[in-house]
Amino acid sequence: MIVQRFVHWRETATSAGRAEAARAVAQAFVDGRFCPAERAEAEATLTLMLDDPSPKVRQALAEGLAAARGVPAVILRALCEDSDPIACPVVQSSPSLDDEDLITLVASGSDAVRRAVVARPVLSVRVSAAIAEIGDAPLCVALLDNDGAAVAGVSYQRLAERHGQDADLRGALLARQDLPSTVRQTLILAAGQALAALPLLRSLVGPGRAENVTLAACEKATAKLAGIAPAGEIPALVEHLRASGQLTAAFLLRSVSTGHIDLLGAALARLSQTPERRVTAILAGGRQRAVTALVVQCGLPASMGQLFWIAVTTWREVAAGKRPVRPEEVPQMIMQRVAANEESERSPANPDDATRFLHRLAAEAAHDAARERARRLAA
Repeated sequence: MIVQRFVHWRETATSAGRAEAARAVAQAFVDGRFCPAERAEAEATLTLMLDDPSPKVRQALAEGLAAARGVPAVILRALCEDSDPIACPVVQSSPSLDDEDLITLVASGSDAVRRAVVARPVLSVRVSAAIAEIGDAPLCVALLDNDGAAVAGVSYQRLAERHGQDADLRGALLARQDLPSTVRQTLILAAGQALAALPLLRSLVGPGRAENVTLAACEKATAKLAGIAPAGEIPALVEHLRASGQLTAAFLLRSVSTGHIDLLGAALARLSQTPERRVTAILAGGRQRAVTALVVQCGLPASMGQLFWIAVTTWREVAAGKRPVRPEEVPQMIMQRVAANEESERSPANPDDATRFLHRLAAEAAHDAARERARRLAA
């Protein structure tokens, strides 16, 4: 009866009248004012309203049903597939849309519909993964700005890989408290690459020098990251560095010289396929031959064994209070001990690459220490 009356009435009703009727029927449906027999007719009436040529009618219908539960799937899908002004309120608010519905909307919807999905108060890991995989940078920034969005570590990594060159996205990623250290390191590289590509920097120092400067900066930042990363994330960070070709002898020397012994231990364990407890025991034992043998087992030059041993020993003495120095002064102390322990076949007048690199690290640390002292004096 409801359907018949509506069909006859709409033939002469204005679009404004039909919109008001749509709003009233939708509200009555949501409030449960229909008995079971009438509810079926109400659903049929709502379905007919989906075909109304006036967007005002469909807009009223969408607004009335957007936040309602129990909306028939056929009506819900039709509204989501309508024009953006009609679809977006439903997409953003409907509690009846499940993950499959939302993933489909992300895959096939317009930009406005995708933004409506991202604006939902709660997003599951699956929906966030779909957005991370195909969304453009602004959409992904909006995802990260949504505190109700659950994002898995693998999705964070995909966001960094796909849009790491976008400064806004890097900032949004870094603002997430649950961002894994591996992703933070990916962002370090992305920021370095963006810096190295700056025309101003390349014109000032040349392309080669720009890349070297940013590479050193990335290594330094990664070493600092290792110092603040939770202990449970260190193995994953080491594997990430190994897989991306960043776990070099130079990086390990930089890390151990600046006191990141846990990172060195995890790296040596991974490269040598030795249990980490065994590696920790070797580093703590203080025997140079054992450290050198472990280094060789990792495929690194034997000369690195002495440098690692001196660095670990020096930091252990500093930690024990035997050498009352500031942390930024330790690399210079390590360099002095290396110079004093040069092997006979490698004289100080002809240092190898590792020793030259360590000398550069000591100079870098001294410069950083001077800058920090100047900052404290100026404060």
